[in-house]
Amino acid sequence: MDGNALVFRDATSSIDNLIARAQENPLALSLADVILEEPGHAIEGENWRPQLAPYKPWVHDAALDETDELDGTDGDLLIVGALGMGISDEERMALIGDALRGEGAGAAGAERPLTPHELWTLGQTPRWIPPHERETSQNRETLESNRGTTDTCRETNFTACETSGMVRETSSEADEAPGDPYEVADADYFATMVPVQVRRDGDGFALSAVHLSALADHGLPSDRLIVVVPAFIDGVPVVRIASEAFARRFTSGASVRLLVVPDTVEVVGAQAFGSVCAEVVYLGAGVRVYDPAPLDLALPNPRLTARRYRVSPANERFVVVGDCLLERIGAASSPSVGVAAGSADGGGGNIGDCPINGAIGRRTAVSGGPVADDDGSVFRLLFAEAPYGERLALPDGVQIVGPALLAKGVTPPHVIDAPASLARVDGTVPPETVWRGDDPAALARVVARCGGRVTDFQAVEDAQCWYGFAASASAAMPVPVPVPASAPDGIEAAVAGSPPAPFAAASASSASREAHLVAGPPAPDSVSRQFSSAAHARMRGASDVSAREAAASAASAMVAPVSAADRLALPRTVDGAPLTIIAERALITAPATLAIPDTVRAVRDGNACKGTRKLMLPEGLLTIGAHCFCSRTLAGPVLIPASVASIGEGSFEYAVVRLAAADAVVHITSDQLMSCFLEAPDDGIPFDFARYDDQLLVGRGLPDHLGALLHRLAAPFRLAPAMRDRIVEALRERTAEACQYVAREGDIAIVRALADAGFLDDGDLFDRQIERLRASNRTDCVLFLMNWQHDRSEAARAAAPQRARDRFAL
Repeated sequence: MDGNALVFRDATSSIDNLIARAQENPLALSLADVILEEPGHAIEGENWRPQLAPYKPWVHDAALDETDELDGTDGDLLIVGALGMGISDEERMALIGDALRGEGAGAAGAERPLTPHELWTLGQTPRWIPPHERETSQNRETLESNRGTTDTCRETNFTACETSGMVRETSSEADEAPGDPYEVADADYFATMVPVQVRRDGDGFALSAVHLSALADHGLPSDRLIVVVPAFIDGVPVVRIASEAFARRFTSGASVRLLVVPDTVEVVGAQAFGSVCAEVVYLGAGVRVYDPAPLDLALPNPRLTARRYRVSPANERFVVVGDCLLERIGAASSPSVGVAAGSADGGGGNIGDCPINGAIGRRTAVSGGPVADDDGSVFRLLFAEAPYGERLALPDGVQIVGPALLAKGVTPPHVIDAPASLARVDGTVPPETVWRGDDPAALARVVARCGGRVTDFQAVEDAQCWYGFAASASAAMPVPVPVPASAPDGIEAAVAGSPPAPFAAASASSASREAHLVAGPPAPDSVSRQFSSAAHARMRGASDVSAREAAASAASAMVAPVSAADRLALPRTVDGAPLTIIAERALITAPATLAIPDTVRAVRDGNACKGTRKLMLPEGLLTIGAHCFCSRTLAGPVLIPASVASIGEGSFEYAVVRLAAADAVVHITSDQLMSCFLEAPDDGIPFDFARYDDQLLVGRGLPDHLGALLHRLAAPFRLAPAMRDRIVEALRERTAEACQYVAREGDIAIVRALADAGFLDDGDLFDRQIERLRASNRTDCVLFLMNWQHDRSEAARAAAPQRARDRFAL
């Protein structure tokens, strides 16, 4: 293999051997191999020196008024125009003569060799020539032949000949060369040059562009590439990699196995590697500034499937531990940071040496995470290797988690184990994430802004649900006490009902502790995610399913009936402890059918249960928090037990519910600011019927306005007579719709309420309603109306005064 190549192809050699070889032979280029970006300079034919003569005010020449023909002379702005500007031909030539002569001299000068960028522009493939061979006669002949001809066919043939000849030369040299101590494979190997752009950066160079897409543009293999960033250019070190160096427009179509950053580079741009399809990125010993931006695996072309980092063991700033890229930010402020967790396993333990990563993490008995260091240093976690498993353990000693922790475009970890040293989390994580830590209360304060649910290491997993435990307050579950005003927002709920103590109840008997649902099953992939995954599989050739078949399968899944996998029945007990609380945001998403056991006494805030269509709430449930059961897909009416005495705002959004305590069916508006639920009612009925009646007349945001009016008449709980009359008037404005609705979905209670309210007093309306009910085969309602009409007629006849003749009739 050519050990001094910018880009070469190798699919079988190990990453460790490739890194070792690249570090042993730093890549050095000359200025002829790169494109130097100069910041603003004069090109051939331009002169940036002051060119204008001192300003001279224009003076009218009176002699020109007496001439018949105005030919114009230099110096007369009116006649000559802006071209002369008052400068004579001699003065003008004196200013631009140097530039003109320089252009002519450059055109007549010796012909210079073409740069690699010019060769790529002409459609030719420049051959890679090691520095020690660049001054030979063979090299000069190669440069002469690379100039080629401008004919397209000849250029294409020449490129193919150059490529095949280069591969043959490489193979013959490999056969004659001695064995490679690094065992770098030579099968299907080639090395070449791509256009590289640099600019000056202080005493060194900054890499600004690497045109890897030129390989695919010229028909060369562009997969399984090894890219080695040059360390020196004409003996001057490369000290910076700009953020746009590997932008998508430069790297589209190239797949990189390994990207090596040399030891001379000190600063790497935040977005330098965000758009390149590079599986492994190696950071040299000199890198001291690198704060990667959040990575999206779907952004590079081709799509990135994995990303991991390797770091030189000599790097004093960065280290890779447990598949996590860490940055040292200083020493620990207390012995408990970074080293306390290490003593939990019975000793400090020595960190093993690794030829690439520089450290081998060891596991602790508390958090199960790898130890980053044992010298009291604290770290900032920059990136975790993607793709992820079900759980991600953060290394002990990590104090800050950066915003680029998790990559996008891949399934995130469901559980994150946090060390005791964690003090801040920047950015966000998926809300379904479960954070586990030694102190759930302290961890909840840390992750309150980034999202996720919090529990401790005593939590257990059962059927993809996580359950935590806490000491039982009493034999009967009381109503939860509100959070004090001095406590941070969302802390009490985020702790998932866990006390700040290190869970002394874990060793107590099952009768003295209670189980809390911390997190439900993970949400299934959306239809769009399923479609994108299938499209990506087809592009990689891993699936034969067409786009139409994938779309049809996704659509069928949406309308398919509920299966056994779409049902979730929470257990009454977990490890012998009764399940009493559904913690905050534990059920952000839920299966189509959800059954809550009768041991549950409280449902905390944020249990939206998105995706649930059938909900069964138990008798004995006391409180329902804010923004719960608001999937907008609930098949109603949903029964709210009479034991429920408190319901938070925004719950049951756009749903139809039946309040057992009031025996009334109400329709909940989609506007959460107009919620009628009460959290602390005086009479134990958590609903404001007066406010609800005002919403009925407007009808905005209700799932079924006409049904809401009819249900309100059918169950007139706390319905004022004046409001009942206004509801009847609203129904009479929609007479035809009301009759059709009653015939289709009504019952005897609604028919009786309409009759008692006077809606059917009109004879024509009564006959129309009878016909609608008869057409819908509602014989029970027809029989009721006929009896009601008969009783009404008999009562009217009995109430009418009789004539004198009738009183004395035989």
